[in-house]
Amino acid sequence: MNRKLARKEEKGRNLAKQVRELLEERGMETYRKVQQAILEEKIECSEIREALKHFLSYKQMGFLVRPTLISLGCEAVGGDAGLVSDVAVPLVLLSGGMDIHDDIIDDSRTQDSSLTVFGRFKRDVSLLTGDALLFQGLVMWHKLAEKLELKRFIKMTNMLKEAFFEVGDSEALELGLLGRIDVEPERYLQIIRKKAADIGLLFRIGATLGNGPQAEIEALSEYGRFLGMLWVLGDDLSDIFDPKEMARRANNGCLPLPVLYGLRNPEFASQLRKILLKKSITQTNAKAIFQLTKNADGLKQTRDLMKDNASQALEEAKGFRNIEKLKLLVQASLEPFIKK
Repeated sequence: MNRKLARKEEKGRNLAKQVRELLEERGMETYRKVQQAILEEKIECSEIREALKHFLSYKQMGFLVRPTLISLGCEAVGGDAGLVSDVAVPLVLLSGGMDIHDDIIDDSRTQDSSLTVFGRFKRDVSLLTGDALLFQGLVMWHKLAEKLELKRFIKMTNMLKEAFFEVGDSEALELGLLGRIDVEPERYLQIIRKKAADIGLLFRIGATLGNGPQAEIEALSEYGRFLGMLWVLGDDLSDIFDPKEMARRANNGCLPLPVLYGLRNPEFASQLRKILLKKSITQTNAKAIFQLTKNADGLKQTRDLMKDNASQALEEAKGFRNIEKLKLLVQASLEPFIKK
């Protein structure tokens, strides 16, 4: 391994370590409260109880993200983070319920080498488990009215409604892209921006909780949206490197952005279409799709777009008190894909 590559890999490990430490520092209190909220609920059905326990077992890092981002939004405007965990718990439960339902829609049976709730417990139990998390989250969100001034609670509730409808809209629009090879990258990017409303919401709620001025709330919301888009684009790049995941998306899902870019290259488009129009895409086919997409500059175009999103996120972060932490999240999201 040459020294330049070794330094790059070391930088990536250091960034990932710093982010992990930040997540654990800001999110562990919320994770423990989520555990308590789920495990103390009296549910007679043993399968639902086991499904909820399983959900806790493989989603820990995801549970840490939301309270961390809310905390950073609150800190950025100089607010008191004392109520962050109380606000984050219902949001974790609500998003968890939506995630389980999304896995059913996307036929996602594994996540980071672990079985999802859908992968282990199948459709019916997964639907009911997602419902349980959604109901629990709504009840706990309603109880926030006892801790927050009414005006702020109503404002945050409206933010929650708007963001969740936007995310839901993105999922519904994405269904219209399933199995299609004629999707324009620009259309797909519009859907990704909607999907990233979830991350923008967390910073918006944090800044509102911290009583920040409207201009700062909007800037942090945009920062979060660009960060969320970075994460979705990173997933797309990761998926095309994974033959199993690439085959799943070609057979049952929406094509990753690098492939959509590759299909616009006239030199490689016909070869890509020939493979993608097969009745069933194998992992061998997926490897060929990767190579053709790479040759067609689909990977490069996606990386360039990620760099542009990172620059826009950092522009929105300028002037905030905790800019170094905001930079860290962007750098850690981009670094693994710069040369991938």
